[in-house]
Amino acid sequence: MTQKKLFKRFIACCLLILSLSNCKDSFDPILKQTDVSSLVVEGYIDGAVPAEFKISRSRMLTNGDTASRHYELNARVVIEDDQQNNYPLTGIGNGSYSSINPLSLSPSYQYRLHIFTADNREYLSDFVVFKQAPVIDSITWKIKADGVQISMNTHDANNATRYYRWDYHETWEFHSHFSSNYMYDAATNRVVERTKEFYKCWNDNNSTNILLGSSAKLTDDIISQIPIIYIEPYDFRLSVLYRISVRQYALDINGYNYLVALRNNTEKVGSIFDPQPNQTAGNIHCITNPSETVIGYAGAGISFEQRIFISNDDLPQGWNETPNCPTKTVLNDPDSLKRYFGIEGFAPTSAIEIGGAPVAFPSSIIECVDCTVRGTNMKPAFWP
Repeated sequence: MTQKKLFKRFIACCLLILSLSNCKDSFDPILKQTDVSSLVVEGYIDGAVPAEFKISRSRMLTNGDTASRHYELNARVVIEDDQQNNYPLTGIGNGSYSSINPLSLSPSYQYRLHIFTADNREYLSDFVVFKQAPVIDSITWKIKADGVQISMNTHDANNATRYYRWDYHETWEFHSHFSSNYMYDAATNRVVERTKEFYKCWNDNNSTNILLGSSAKLTDDIISQIPIIYIEPYDFRLSVLYRISVRQYALDINGYNYLVALRNNTEKVGSIFDPQPNQTAGNIHCITNPSETVIGYAGAGISFEQRIFISNDDLPQGWNETPNCPTKTVLNDPDSLKRYFGIEGFAPTSAIEIGGAPVAFPSSIIECVDCTVRGTNMKPAFWP
C-alpha cells in the first residue's frame, strides 16, 4: 500500500471519530427532590459517666442551605428501666441532653430511651440489657511508617462481652515557633508588651470514626492490638506532650451489627469494592408515625476509660519539623504597623531599638507567634 493511500485512510479514520463524538448528547438526569427528615439519636445510657444524648434531624440540602442536619431543641428526654423508674435528662444546648451527674443504674434492669419532641412526636427505643465493659488492659504506641500508631488491648475473662466499641478524646500541648514579649494592639495601632500567654497552648479533639471490635469468632474473649488512631509523621500534636483517653463500651449483638452497617455506610463507601449503602434499622422507633425513619441505637451499660501520655522526648529525633515561618522586619511607623500587623497577618517576635526606643520589629506570620490562633492558653486541670 502506497504512502498516499495510507494517508487517505488515516484522514478518513479521523473524520469518522470526529463525527461519532459529535453524536454524543449529555445526559442530565432529573432527580426527584424529597423532603427527607429523619431523627438522629447519638448516645449511650452509661452508668459510669453522665448519660448524654445528642438529638438532631437530617434533611435534604436545598439552595442556600449548608446544614445537612439541625439540632432537635426543647425536647423531653427520659431514660426508663423495666421497673418503671424514670431518669429525666436536661437540655444543655445544641440538641444535647444530659443526666448532668452519673446515674445509679442497676445491672439487673433493662433500659430504654423515651423522647418527646417539641412538635408532639414521640419516640421510644427497645429495652436493652445492661452490659458491663471489662477494663482496658493496656494502651500502647509504636513508630510505624515514621508516624505513631496507637493501639489497645483488652479481654473479658468471663467470655461475656464479645462485642466492643471505643471512642477517644485527645489533648495536646504545643508551642509557638517564636517566643515573643510583644504583641500588636489594633486599637492604638502600636506594638505593646505582651499581656497574655501566647507561646504555650493546648487543643483537643474527639474521635469521629466508628471504632469496633469483636471476639465472637475466637475461643477466648480477647482483643489484641486493635488500632485506635494513627498520627502522621511530624504532626504537631506530638510536638510537646500528648494525651489520649480511650473509653470502652460493651455492646449487644444487635447494637454491634447496627454500628457495623452504619460504619460501612459512612466510612467505606467510595468504590464498587466497598460495601453498598443499606437501610439498617436501629432500635429507636417513632410511636406517632411508625413509618418514619429513625437513625440511632440506644445501648446501656457501664463503660471503662484509660489514658496515656506520649512525650516528644520519647520520639525519634527530628519529629518536630521546622514550620514554614517567613520573617519580615517591620518599621515602627503607623503605615507599616497597620499594613503588616493589622492587615497581612504578621506578628512581632522582637524589637530593634536605638537609644532605648524601638525602630523596627522582626516579625513572622501570626500562626508562628501566637499559639492561641490554633488553641487555647488555658491549661487543662488534668495537665501535668
